[in-house]
Amino acid sequence: MAQQGSVFQSHGAWYVRYRIPEKQSDGTVADVQHAKRLASKRDYPKKSEVIPLKNEFMAKLNRTRFTLEAGVRVVDFVENSYFPAIAKRLSPSTVRGYREAWRCHLRERVMQFRVRDFRTVDGEHLMSELEREHGTGLAHDTYKWIKVTLSAIFTFARRQGLIDAVNPMQGVSIPKGRKHGRKRQAYSLEEIQQHLSLFSSDEPLVIIQDNGTESRPELAAKVVGAIIGTASFAGLREGELRGLWWDDDDGDVLNIQRSVWRTHMKDTKTGEDEEDAGVVPIIEPLRVLLDAIRSENAHGFVFANSIGGSLDLDNLADRVIKPMLKANGLVWKGWHAYRRGLATNLKRLGVDDNVIQAILRHEDVGTTQRSYIKMVRSDVKVAMKSWEAKVQCAAVVQQMVN
Repeated sequence: MAQQGSVFQSHGAWYVRYRIPEKQSDGTVADVQHAKRLASKRDYPKKSEVIPLKNEFMAKLNRTRFTLEAGVRVVDFVENSYFPAIAKRLSPSTVRGYREAWRCHLRERVMQFRVRDFRTVDGEHLMSELEREHGTGLAHDTYKWIKVTLSAIFTFARRQGLIDAVNPMQGVSIPKGRKHGRKRQAYSLEEIQQHLSLFSSDEPLVIIQDNGTESRPELAAKVVGAIIGTASFAGLREGELRGLWWDDDDGDVLNIQRSVWRTHMKDTKTGEDEEDAGVVPIIEPLRVLLDAIRSENAHGFVFANSIGGSLDLDNLADRVIKPMLKANGLVWKGWHAYRRGLATNLKRLGVDDNVIQAILRHEDVGTTQRSYIKMVRSDVKVAMKSWEAKVQCAAVVQQMVN
């Protein structure tokens, strides 16, 4: 039954008294009395004048807040309800990002709040407190992600009927912070040539460690070269490189159908486009690199580990690529720098920004697959042909082809 609430005055103000069921320390549920300040007696001298305010407030409470769940602490709601729910529908990497923001920046700051009681002003105070503590020690994008995390939590709470008002994080300001969390680097074509030249030999790899000792990875140099070539000449993301199967190679294009993060594999096709994957044209130098590592009955992962699973590219970079680059006076900028390098190199060729966006499949997944990926647009082919011509002029590539 809906509560009416009772109005009373105290210390020059009007209040409404009501009860809310709350779980006790022994596990039982009891109705606990609460009071809410409605207005000052100076602004509303008569009790009859404040009744509409009381009715409006109680109507909101009756819709959501008299449920036991709405009285749960934010911490308990997030850890017992929110995270288990998103783990079923979001990618593991996205869930990990939310968990890190929660663990590092949010959990201790919302310990005293119940879901129903968190307000926009509380969100503003929380972000201001973070700024006072960290200042420019955190990037603007990090502050933004923290707000996104808390906003997602209350969006879920609203969908569950625990709050009736708008998301309390709506309108909360984001601290300026640093402009970027880290420098977004890109490899030039010259750097890519140097990398490929280091991994173009058929001889076994020999890596000189910082202490002067040698290590001999089981992986062939030409496999490392093919990975670098695929990242550079097709612009695949690290997870897409790891998820590439030989069946995805149609000769002229690579079909991007899955991505691997840690031990998790994600299907990149949308539900409505099960037969359509992202496609990237294969330029001739990349064709040569892939053919060089393809066995007669190749199957499974293109870049496989010793037991046939997806190769750990971060581990490969640490064990093989970084030491090799360092020994030759070169700098490792990360896997994504090859993808950024493709965009930069295409831009230098005068390729339109929209075409580069299509090649890299940079929009929302659904939009990208409907508008760009289902077919290789003619302007995409022209752009990749220009890239092919530029790459083929490189000495190391000519050496591979010949």
